[in-house]
Parts: sequence; structure tokens; C-alpha cells
Amino acid sequence: MNPATPFTSESDNISVLLQAFERGGSFFLMGHIDPDGDCLGALAGLSNLLAGAGGDNEIIVYEEIPKKFELAFSGLKTGVSLYDEDIPLEDCDALIALDCSDIDRLKPARDRLERIREQSGRPQLINIDHHEDNSHFGNINLVVPSAAATGEIILDLAEKAGLEIDFSAARALALAILADTGFFRYSNTSRRVIEKVLRLMDEGVDLYEINRSLYASHRPGVIQLLGRALTSLRTAAGGKIAYLKLRNIDYQLTGTGPEDREGFVNYARDIDGVEVGLIFSEEEEGIKVSFRSNEYLRVNDIAGKFGGGGHPRAAGCLLDCDLDKAVETIIAEVEKHV
Repeated sequence: MNPATPFTSESDNISVLLQAFERGGSFFLMGHIDPDGDCLGALAGLSNLLAGAGGDNEIIVYEEIPKKFELAFSGLKTGVSLYDEDIPLEDCDALIALDCSDIDRLKPARDRLERIREQSGRPQLINIDHHEDNSHFGNINLVVPSAAATGEIILDLAEKAGLEIDFSAARALALAILADTGFFRYSNTSRRVIEKVLRLMDEGVDLYEINRSLYASHRPGVIQLLGRALTSLRTAAGGKIAYLKLRNIDYQLTGTGPEDREGFVNYARDIDGVEVGLIFSEEEEGIKVSFRSNEYLRVNDIAGKFGGGGHPRAAGCLLDCDLDKAVETIIAEVEKHV
């Protein structure tokens, strides 16, 4: 396996990455497990950009694309495949991992990918991400923590490479940016980001269409699930912490799945006087914990203590215990910092 390419500046990263794209070949594009709008929008956007430039590529996902993110894939020029052990990872020239802070985020493909790369030295692994705790696991790493979204990085790459940004690519990248900035409501919103979305609007992107897709396309069961989550609301640390809980039975009774709880944690964070909101979700792999903070608490540092990570204001981790124990453990740790 080739060592990670050393870089001295972000411009070096971009230069080497653009050279890899210019050489052509075949690419597999993969994101992280439990993909969000930024991850999926960046995948669809980059796929269309590469296809428009004549690049052979295919997107690989681990689960069906959630309905609210399907808009990003409308007009996709290439295919999307569900991952299985028969996908010939060794046949592509490069695998591009998007929005993954660590190679573990490529599960369940991680172990097989590492084994193939140790045996054959291919595919080259390209890591494009905006998490500040990224482990630089690729041969080529473009990690830009100052970016609001991985979709923003893809847009910058396209512009630096002189690639044509058609309507489908523009819409996918706009969805990625808008999803990770909460439609310009989160603290990672800046004038720079707004101006980039305005440029995408020049390609015909309709923000109302994206807003409807992200926030106004819920099934009745999702609203019922939200009601069950809100009923579980509790506070701690004199109201500086608020948290929600979802158990397996909540998903079963509403006909929903863990992917449907995205955004629920914001209801806890948005309570007056709260610094950090959390949601604890009982899932097959364990208890998933999502953190969101408002002003000062770096929740990625707390999540990191439990094997997770993320951004200073948005992070997550997975605990191997029952739900009540997870709540007790995490809340006790958060209380030390608020």
C-alpha cells in the first residue's frame, strides 16, 4: 500500500488531486454510513462533474437513498449501486471517499478495501472531507475544515479544474451545502458560502425545490416518530443540556427507521437557554448519540472520548451498552463541560 502523499499546503493537495482526475481512468465514489445530505449531494455532484468530463465512475452506497435526498440524484449521468462483496473494488483506478473523517466510516467496505489494497496496491484512495478530526487516511487527502460542507469543496475543485457545472451537478452541490448549513441557519454559514450558492442558482437551481425536498417531504410515520421523541425530552445541568431518546419500539410502531430521525436533535438544541442538545437512538449497532451545540461547547471533543467525532458544533458517537446506561454516561460527561 502506498503511503499517504505528503502536502505542504492546501494548494498542493488540490494540484495533485486535479492531476489524478486529469489522468482519467475509472473511479468508485463512496460516502460514509448513515449518509446525510452533504455526503449524498457531494457524491452526486462529483459523479456528474466527472461524467461530464468523460470520467468513468460509479457511486456505491450502503443503503437505499432516503427520499428527501433523492433530488440530488435526479439527472445523474452514471449508476448507483448498493454495496456488496461482489463489487470489484480492485478494478477501479481510484476510490474517492467523500465526507469521511476516518476510514472506519467506510464500513462495511473498509476491511475488504484494506485487504485488496494491501495485496495489489490498488485502488488509489482519495479522501475529500471537511471534518477537522480527519485522519488523512488516503493516498491523496484534500481536507478543508474551513469548508462548510464537502459539497463546497467539490464546487471549488470543479471551478479550479474548469469543469462544466451543469444543472444537475449544481443542484446536487447546492443540496449538499444547504443540508450542512441548515439552509443558512447554522454557525458554519458565511458570506462566502452564500455567494457560492448564489452562483449555483445562476445555473437554474431552485432553492424552494431543495427546501421542500429536505424539510417538507415527510411521511406521516416520521411526524409520529418526532412526536415520540419530543415526548421523551429531558433536561440537565440547569437547562443547559436537553436530550431526546428513541427506542427500537418507537421505530417499529411508526414504521420508520433510524434514517428518519435526522434533524430531530435540533429540537433539543433550539430550546432557550440550552447549550447542547442530544438524541440517543437505540439501533442495531448499538446506541447512536448525536450532539449539537450552540455557542462554546466543542462536542466533537466529547464524542471523540467515546470513539466518535465530527465538527465542533455537530458530532456523534456509538456506544455498546443499553440506552439508559448510554444516557447516564454521556450526560455525566457533558455536564463537566457546560
